Amino acid sequence: MSEVKVDIPDVKQESAEVASEPKQPIEQVPYARFKELVDEKNTMKSEYETLKNKIKGESEARQLKEMESKGEYDKIMADMNARLETSEKKSKAWDEYQATRRDSLLSKLPEEDRAVYDGLPLEKLEVHVDKFTAKPSPASVDNSQPKSTGGYATFEEWAALDPEGYKKANDPQTSGKIKIAYGE
Repeated sequence: MSEVKVDIPDVKQESAEVASEPKQPIEQVPYARFKELVDEKNTMKSEYETLKNKIKGESEARQLKEMESKGEYDKIMADMNARLETSEKKSKAWDEYQATRRDSLLSKLPEEDRAVYDGLPLEKLEVHVDKFTAKPSPASVDNSQPKSTGGYATFEEWAALDPEGYKKANDPQTSGKIKIAYGE
C-alpha cells in the first residue's frame, strides 16, 4: 500500500492567528450628538402630529361644507350629536376620576385639615399630601468598628476616666487575648 500523507494544520497556530487580527473598534456616538438627534426626532414627531391634526381638521371642514351644499343637514346634526355624546362621556369620566382622586387624597389627611385643603386644585393637593405622608429618612448611624481606646481619645484618658474598663479590656484573661502554645 502506498502511504498518503495528510497535512493536518496545527490548531494552536490557527487560534494564534485569529487572536492577532486587529479588533474592530466599537463605534460610539458622543452624547451631545445623540441628544441632538433625539431632540430633532422629537421635534419632527410633534410637527408631524400637528400637521396630521391640521389636515384632519381641514378635511372635516371640507366634508361639512360639501354636506351643507348638498342640503344634508340631518346627517350633519347626527354627526355633531354623536361627537357631543362622546365628549360628554369623556368629560363625565374625567370629572368622576378627579372627584375620586380628591376624596382618596383627602382621606390621607387628618380630619381637622380636610376642610382647609378641600379647596385646593388637585395638582397642589397631590403635592401637599405627598409631602405630608412622606416618611422621614431614618437617622444615620455610625456603623464603624469601635476604636481600641474604648471610645476615648487616648489610652491615658481612658485609664483616667474608666480605670475598671481599661483594666478589664487590657487584661489578657478577660479580653480574650490569651495565647496558648503547644510544643516548645
